[in-house]
Amino acid sequence: MVVLIVALCACTTQHEPLNFENSPSTTTAQSSFGTESTVSLPPNISVDASTEQVPGDVVTQLRRDFAENQTYLKQCLLAPKLCDVTRITAPHSPWRSELTQIVHDYSVAHIRSLKDSGVVLVRIDTLNIVDTESAIINACTYDSMVLVDAGATDSTSDDIIFNDAVASYLSQWKLKLDKGKWKWFSWTSSKTKFNVDQCGFIKP
Repeated sequence: MVVLIVALCACTTQHEPLNFENSPSTTTAQSSFGTESTVSLPPNISVDASTEQVPGDVVTQLRRDFAENQTYLKQCLLAPKLCDVTRITAPHSPWRSELTQIVHDYSVAHIRSLKDSGVVLVRIDTLNIVDTESAIINACTYDSMVLVDAGATDSTSDDIIFNDAVASYLSQWKLKLDKGKWKWFSWTSSKTKFNVDQCGFIKP
């Protein structure tokens, strides 16, 4: 499912109802698509900061917003035409421009994720509070969701597999605080592996 989503984190490699593994704490995110996703937030995150001390609530909010962004991104892939990229991307950011183009292209081509076709598991490995409005998160992602060409009808009977690759990859997300919410500014991916879970997730 890579290709268009390599731009999108390797489509088959990145979207969510975020399932952060091995974590006791959870949060529920409600999207405008009418679906609810439960996301596990991993404990023992490595936190670095340029400031001497970072309040715990700042770290908690950053982790929560990152999870909610991932959840909403998955919904965007399920229904590109309903996606509001401003909800999860920072203004005037490279990621807003890129995601806007991807959502447009998917909408025009009737490309979307196939519901219940796989999973997207994301683990935060390190979290760095750069300053009061900037942060960096390094994560590992496993993506087995399938992209289909849904055609012009609502029926799934004529869906054609567009991308069903399974991949895992390391990524770095830069986030900016926008009106009280952490949103994605940009991302880069590295060490992508196909048909291999380099993150070591326990599959649901």
